[in-house]
Amino acid sequence: MSPRFWSFALQWSRVGINAGLFLIAARFLTLAEIGAFATAYAPIRLTQGLHKAGIGESVIILAPRQLRQDALFALSLGSGTALTCCFAGIGFVFNAPLLIALSAVPLLHGISAVSEGILRKRLHLRALALRTMISQSLAASLALWLLSNESGAWALVGFTLCHAALTTALSWHSAAWRPKSRPNWQYQRLLSGLVIEIAARDLLNTALFPLMQLLTALIFGLPAAGAFQIAARMLSLIEALTLSPLRFLALPQLRRLSVRQRAAALPDHLRLTAAFSLWVWSATLLAAPHTLPLLIGPSPAEAAIPILTALAGFGLLSALLMPINQALIAAGHTRLMLHRALLLVGLTCALTPFGQSPTALSAAISLAALLTALWLLPRALPRLGLSLAALSPLIAPLCAAATVAALFALLPPLPVPVQLTLGSALYGGLLLIPYRRIVT
Repeated sequence: MSPRFWSFALQWSRVGINAGLFLIAARFLTLAEIGAFATAYAPIRLTQGLHKAGIGESVIILAPRQLRQDALFALSLGSGTALTCCFAGIGFVFNAPLLIALSAVPLLHGISAVSEGILRKRLHLRALALRTMISQSLAASLALWLLSNESGAWALVGFTLCHAALTTALSWHSAAWRPKSRPNWQYQRLLSGLVIEIAARDLLNTALFPLMQLLTALIFGLPAAGAFQIAARMLSLIEALTLSPLRFLALPQLRRLSVRQRAAALPDHLRLTAAFSLWVWSATLLAAPHTLPLLIGPSPAEAAIPILTALAGFGLLSALLMPINQALIAAGHTRLMLHRALLLVGLTCALTPFGQSPTALSAAISLAALLTALWLLPRALPRLGLSLAALSPLIAPLCAAATVAALFALLPPLPVPVQLTLGSALYGGLLLIPYRRIVT
C-alpha cells in the first residue's frame, strides 16, 4: 500500500480513535469532569512538543550517526524525567491528583522520542500505523471499561497513560535501536540549540489551545472548559482527516529534494491540501449542528458548536499553509517558523481581552491565524525561491467552495444529506474544469 495510505491510517488511529473515544466519553461525563481532565492535561500538552517535535524532527534532519542519536536520547530522557518530577511536584502542592497521574507522560515520551524519529526518518509508516492502532485500541478498551464502572475523568487519564506506555514499548521494538554510549555533555550542548529551536517553535504553535483551555477554565469555569475541549477535540479529528497525514509525509519528502525540486513540488502539495481541506471543513460546518447532538447529547453539543465554528478559520488556514510551513522547515528556515509561532501566540494573547465568552476567545485564535498568515507569506515565498504566483493552486478550490456556498444561499433550505451530496458533487465538478481545459 502507498505511503499516503499508511500516513492516513497512522494519523486517523492517532487522532481519530482518540477523538472518537472522547466523543463517547462526553455522553458519560459532565462538562465539568471533561473540563477537569482537560485542564490537568493542558500543562502536559504544553511541553510535549519538546519530544514529539524537538527530538523527533532533529532525528529526521540530522545524519543518522549513532553518537548523535545517543546524545539526542540523553537529552530526551533527561528532559522527560525533569518534566515528570516538576508536574508531579505541582500536583502535590495544589492537591491535583489528575495532574499527578498524568505527570508520567513526559517521561514516557522522553524514552520513545528518538525511536519514533528514526521510524519517521525511514518512512516506516506501516510500523508506526500498526503500533498506534494497537496502543490506541487497547487504551480505548481500558477507558471504556473504566467509563462503564463510573470512574469519571479517571477513564480519560487511564486512556492517556496506557496509550503512552504501549506506544513507548512498541516504538522501541519497531525501531530496533538502542543507545550505545554514555552521555557526551559537550556533544549534547551542540545539539541542544537545534532541539530547543524546533521545540520552541512547536511549543508556541501548540501552546494556543492549552493556554486557551486554562484561560477558559479560569475565567468561565470547568463546564465552559469542557465545551472548549470538545470543540478542540473535534478540530483535532478534522485535522486527522486533512492536515495531519499530509504534514506527516511532507517533511521527510521535501527534505530529500533540492531547492529547485522543492519549489517545483510545492504546487502539487498545495493543490491536494486545499482541495481536500476545503471540502472537509465545509461539510463539517454544515453537518456539525445536526450530527454533534446525536454523538454527545444536546446539552454538550449546544455549548461546543459555536466554539467549533469560531475555530474553523484557524483549522482551515493551518491546512492551506501546511505545505509552505513544511517546506520552510525542510529548507532549514526554522527561525522564521519560530517568529511566526511567536507572532501567532502574541496576537492571540493581545486579542484575548476582547473575548467575553469561550466562543469569542476561539474567534481570537482564528483572527490571529489570519493576520499571521498575511505576515508570513511575503517573507516565506522568497526564501523558497517562489513568487505569489506559486499560490495559484489555491485559487480553484477557493473559487469552487465559494461558488457552492453562494448557490446554497440562493436555494431554498434543503435537508442536510441532500446538501452534502449535492455540494460535494458540484465542488468536485468545478475542480475538474481547469483540468478538462488543460487536456483539451
